[in-house]
Amino acid sequence: MSQTINHQKPGQAPGSEISPEKLEDNKHEDGQSAPELSAEEIGRQVELILGSRHFRQAKSLEKFLRYAVAKKLAGAENELKEYTIGVEVFQRGSEYDPRRDAVVRVQANMLRKRLASYYLEEGARDRLIIELPKGHYVPEFHLRPMNSMPVQIAEEPAMLSPDLWSLVPSSIRHSWVAPWFIAATFVLGLLTAFAFQHWQDKAALTERKELKPSEGMSPSAPDPAYLPLWGKFLEPGMENLLTYGTPQFFEADGFYIRHVETNSPEEAGNGSRLMSLRRASHLNLKPSEVYTGVGETHGVYLLTRFFSKMASDLRVTRSRMVNWDEIKNANIIFLSSMRFHTMAKELPYPSDFAINPGISSGISNLHPKPGEPAIYGAENKGEHAVITVWPGKLHQRRIIILNGSTTWATLAAAEYVTDPEYLRQLNQQLEQCRIKAGTAQHAPYFQVVLCAEVKDNQPVSINYVTHHDLQIGDPTDDSINPAPRHQIVYRVNKIVTE
Repeated sequence: MSQTINHQKPGQAPGSEISPEKLEDNKHEDGQSAPELSAEEIGRQVELILGSRHFRQAKSLEKFLRYAVAKKLAGAENELKEYTIGVEVFQRGSEYDPRRDAVVRVQANMLRKRLASYYLEEGARDRLIIELPKGHYVPEFHLRPMNSMPVQIAEEPAMLSPDLWSLVPSSIRHSWVAPWFIAATFVLGLLTAFAFQHWQDKAALTERKELKPSEGMSPSAPDPAYLPLWGKFLEPGMENLLTYGTPQFFEADGFYIRHVETNSPEEAGNGSRLMSLRRASHLNLKPSEVYTGVGETHGVYLLTRFFSKMASDLRVTRSRMVNWDEIKNANIIFLSSMRFHTMAKELPYPSDFAINPGISSGISNLHPKPGEPAIYGAENKGEHAVITVWPGKLHQRRIIILNGSTTWATLAAAEYVTDPEYLRQLNQQLEQCRIKAGTAQHAPYFQVVLCAEVKDNQPVSINYVTHHDLQIGDPTDDSINPAPRHQIVYRVNKIVTE
């Protein structure tokens, strides 16, 4: 007897059963029958997907996709449950509890995004579409309509289901030109790295320019997962400022030099290796801040996109352009490597985690809890980041610091705090902490350690490691000593060129 699988949309009544050898009942939206699909054809499509740049280094996603497709073709869809996937794909063990560990939901969300990106770019001409519908772990197989256009389509493509289409950025939905998207992303990186420094001497940009929601945009109700961390930032009328860090470079005669142990001009003393290089090379090295990390660049993009989606104001500036008046009156986000010097280091608040001295990228645990290591990253097991939540200087204000041990870890922190699936994972940990402490609500100020698996210079998985609550009293204005500095802020909902 031939084994069958159920090939249907979530919520569709059972009855459309077909053999794994022939998916005969697949229909296009125009009602015409699709050619028969064999398990071999589906297998070849899986190999095409996994051979693309989107999956080449993502071993966990490769294993997830192979497992899900194999179960579908074997007629074992009922085994594609969160617990089973966590145990069999991600080796979580028999003690695995999906309520505490969101690894399957997070990886499924990432798999959907990678599939959407693949079909936008390398797979734009593929006839067979494989997708993982939202809220489900059973893959679906569709054929692209014969008359669909693979590169430029004026309306929402019929080749992508609504679930898959919803993962496509809105800017791409309107233009649907993948090469343009790639070029725009590249330009954004260049502008962040180079143009900010050029623009700071332009008088036209010395006045503040605020990010305004697009005309006609109605604020979308935020996902509840965002509120424990971002609630104060999303309140109506709140002023929010994103400040990104820049590494300390030294420049001479067209040469730009950076040493990770020197993160301010003051640290370039006579005994430093930089000064030894200066004496040996006879180069007149001068402090310069013209670059920022790729992770910081992408992190700025993720955060500005998030605030735009929430229809909340956000201004962006370099870390050294922030003044004490802004620290006092606004909600602040510091986005930078833990090595960079920012004004956050001058705030009188406690911190349990610090970058390990030297050129290694470990994070020192200054007050280890029982069972915690003294250093995270000492054994080169992933790259680590720290999320810090402090009070602002005025009542009802907040400061969030997103630090990474490397630029890719900084990007991982930005991705973690803007993805609802990751934040559900964090919220579960904070809720368990609250229950254990027997309090009505969790402590408002805390630090979280994350571990990111980085492949091909991109975080492919991000996991909660631990968190420490911080005992901080109500802030007072007495600790603020305004020291105004010249500042530049940029409108971040469009790119301005001259």
